[in-house]
Amino acid sequence: SGELLPWDQEGYWGTKVRLNILAQTPVVGEMLRRLLTGGNDLGTLTLTRFYTLHIVALPALMILLLFWRARLTRTSERFSREHSLRRSIAAAIAIAAIAAVVCIEHSAVWLAEARTDADATLISDASTWLSAPADPAATDYPARPEWHTLFLYQWFKRVGGHGDGSSPALKVVGTFVVPGLIVAMLLGLPVLDRGGPRRGGDDHGEGLPTRAGPAPRAARFFVLGFTSLLVLGIGYLHYEAMRADANPTDADVARVTERKAAGEALSASEHAVLRARAFRRQRENARRQTRRTFELAAREGIPPTGPLELLARDPLTRGPILFAQHCASCHRVHGHDGLGGAPADPPTSSDLAGFGTKEWIRGLLEDPMNERYFGRMKKPDGDPAHTRMSRFVREIRGDQDTEENRHALMADFDAVAAYLEEEGVHPGRTTPGDPLVRKGREFFMATCNECHSYDRFRSGTLKAPEMLGYGSVAWIEGIIGDASHDTRYRNRGREPAQMPPFKDRLSPLDRRLIAEWFFLGRTESKGAP
Repeated sequence: SGELLPWDQEGYWGTKVRLNILAQTPVVGEMLRRLLTGGNDLGTLTLTRFYTLHIVALPALMILLLFWRARLTRTSERFSREHSLRRSIAAAIAIAAIAAVVCIEHSAVWLAEARTDADATLISDASTWLSAPADPAATDYPARPEWHTLFLYQWFKRVGGHGDGSSPALKVVGTFVVPGLIVAMLLGLPVLDRGGPRRGGDDHGEGLPTRAGPAPRAARFFVLGFTSLLVLGIGYLHYEAMRADANPTDADVARVTERKAAGEALSASEHAVLRARAFRRQRENARRQTRRTFELAAREGIPPTGPLELLARDPLTRGPILFAQHCASCHRVHGHDGLGGAPADPPTSSDLAGFGTKEWIRGLLEDPMNERYFGRMKKPDGDPAHTRMSRFVREIRGDQDTEENRHALMADFDAVAAYLEEEGVHPGRTTPGDPLVRKGREFFMATCNECHSYDRFRSGTLKAPEMLGYGSVAWIEGIIGDASHDTRYRNRGREPAQMPPFKDRLSPLDRRLIAEWFFLGRTESKGAP
């Protein structure tokens, strides 16, 4: 009842799973779910009802039970000094343990609030007891219960409690009948263990239950056997759940992925490998999003529209999501879809990890037709899409007739790569301070400007993309919006743009978030967006 109250991803999706299980109750399931939810889906009414249940209803019920128990035992001679002392010690230990947990949790909060925004430990502390804000649209959140109920999650998976196509009757039996019988047995164990209740009277407690005599040997064996089997079963289910979510080795994932790509039928264990890797990827993304939420909240505060607004306009959060949705069908980033996943279809265009860095540009100058750059790009008729750059590199290398000249050309390539990286950070800077960047600009204006325009000027007749601000947010945003624009690859000529325009598919904000994600990844981590 309390997990939903922080209104974070873990509480939201965990509660949603439990309410869906509750809805499977015969006859009254859907009514109970709607009663707790306050509507068709989780919202403010759900939060209010769970808050009331957690803060008022359950504590009141516990107090009533305690008073009832106290009344039963307050005058019993059997529960005299020695027994009361044992109970008092046990109660004191329990209260001390609860108080210690509360103090530790609150000290972590106070400590985090006392640290400065620049202290990374603040983020580490905060993200251990909260996840990212609840987002109903994030359907890939890897919801898992707390460790103490992980065995129940595994049991529900086995009996089809998660909607895997099992029969409704089996789901009801596994979800309600079997757990209900086990709970009933647990409630009856104290009676069997004491040999059954016995009423008796004395001078101080007529008609009150007293301790019974020793239980028969068969009853004691039954209690011990049932408890042992239950503990073993819980332990096995817990181990099975942890093993199912364990991160598989890269070799196993590669082997299964190759078999799947080849169209071979996968075994149950191989499907489990792919599920486990997907779960680990989703969990890592969720942790990254949590840390990013706290970073933004510490720096900018929570906007009036709520914490989700922090992430909705954050390029490091939304950028990879948008890339995976709209760009990963053709492009890759470090071989994946921006979120760590591997799309089913192979890429048909360049890998954009580190786009705009001098390393990326230098690799392009070294081998333009490498699969990382233009090698995968094809025209509708199947011919290579962009070959002029490769032809230029081949010709300019062929002109170097001595080893000294070839070394000088490689040095020029290094310089122009450094210059174009600088151009993305400081567009239009005509007098760079770094000698290497200055040398690269001179080479560009003398050689590359024959095809590539700079501020709409080119010295030759061939038309290649505009390089003013190459790799900057505005440049990337422009090519996402319309790669066939005259300042990019154009839609005519022998090598027209192959990338479709996204100006009508993505909003200006979304295009900018993708561009900023690439730019931030380029400047902060040198090619790991």
